[in-house]
This record gives sequence, structure tokens and C-alpha cells, in this order.
Amino acid sequence: MKKNILIIGFGDIAKRLTHNLNKDIYNVYGVSRENKEIKNFIKWDWLSEDLPNLNNIDFESIVFIPKPSSSSERGYKDGFINSIKNIQKLLSTISFNKFISISSTRVYGKDKDRVFNELDDPKPSDYRGRIISIYEANQIKNYKDKLLILRFSGLYDSDSIEIPKNHLHRNNAAKIIQFFVENNFNNSSYEIFNCSEDSANLSNISNEKLKELGFIFD
Repeated sequence: MKKNILIIGFGDIAKRLTHNLNKDIYNVYGVSRENKEIKNFIKWDWLSEDLPNLNNIDFESIVFIPKPSSSSERGYKDGFINSIKNIQKLLSTISFNKFISISSTRVYGKDKDRVFNELDDPKPSDYRGRIISIYEANQIKNYKDKLLILRFSGLYDSDSIEIPKNHLHRNNAAKIIQFFVENNFNNSSYEIFNCSEDSANLSNISNEKLKELGFIFD
């Protein structure tokens, strides 16, 4: 029997992830406001309280890729805080084993004088980082040992003109999610992983925990 994967926030990263997953093993269901050319498409605005019907499907993994509705403080609250309330209602109606929640290394703030790892407390330096830090805390409270938080550094692709100091290629972002979809590590509590590539420009985000688990960056 195939394993069902639900991706909430089906955009570019989700497309790459779906392309990577073995279609003989996984059924991918994609949730977004617009059809992203996926077979099992579910139209839903996560700020809407009208929940979609998932027809009692059991899911192996939930992947949540949040996106602010705008770059304003309100837009970030919509994407990372207000959306979670309705998503929690939706997930209370279905069965799932694992929740992979995408976050950001922005929670560490702008201190460039040290290297941050997952044991460091978030010290956000702007409203974006503060809101994302609250989002993480809410996810930990709601999903506990089912939760994996993946903190992405600044995303780029092969056509990007400027690449952030702490960065992650979109292909590697999809590959990291795939790594956690396909592998179970028997976590006894929630886990957080920094997802940032090695950099000749001395990135200040450590990716050692992810690499020690066996992930290899392209």
C-alpha cells in the first residue's frame, strides 16, 4: 500500500519534492489556493475556516511550507500564526505519523560574531524572526514528538543573481524534506535541524547536526 503525503502550501519547493519522491511508494496530496498541476489537488485557503474534506485518508507525513501573505508584519502573522489555527483544526480530523514544519534560520537574528546551532536559543532581531519564533513554539506545543522543524536559510536557485550569506539551494531544500519523509529516526521528542549549505563566505549557521544524521548536500 502506498504512503500518503500531505503538503500544505504547495509551491515551488513542493513541486521539486514531488518530482523527487518515488511514485510507486508515495501518493502526494497538495494543498494550495491555486492548482499547481498536481493530480491530488486540494483547493484551500488556510486562512479560511471552511475546512477541506480529506475523506478519512491516513497520512504518513504532513509537510507544512508556510508563506507570508505579504512582507508586512500582518502578512507574516497570517502566514505563520493565523494559518496554524485552521491547520490544527484540519489535522485534528485525520491521522498522521509525522509533521515536517518548515521554518527559517532568521530566528537567530543578525549576530554575525558567532556560529549558531540548534541548541542556541532564538534571538530574533526583527518582527519576521519574532513571529517565526512564536510559530515554532506553537508547533512544538501542538505536535510534540511528531514534529520535525527544518530551519531553512535564504533560498536561491541557479538563476539567482544575489545569494544570501546563509543560503540553501531550492533543490537542496526539497531534497532535505525528502530525506525526512523517507526516513524515520525514532525521535522521542520534537527535533530541530538547521538547513544551510557550507559557504566559502563563512556562514554563521551550523549544519553539522543534519550532516551527522546522514544528509549530503548537492
